[in-house]
Amino acid sequence: MKNAIGQELNPAQEDLIACYDQLARVLGERGDELAPFEQRNALKALAALWQIANGLDMDRGQLYDLGA
Repeated sequence: MKNAIGQELNPAQEDLIACYDQLARVLGERGDELAPFEQRNALKALAALWQIANGLDMDRGQLYDLGA
């Protein structure tokens, strides 16, 4: 997997991005099935993972779209 500037991510970095993508998908597609505390904590986790994705120059959009 390559980032926005064409650098190859290492396997650990790819795993972190996969975590972000999976959590964003769950919140976007099935967030209404979660209890309020689960939604809030998942959004906090997503925000932390977004910071990692941003630092790796991965374009993952804005957190505001998911309610963060």
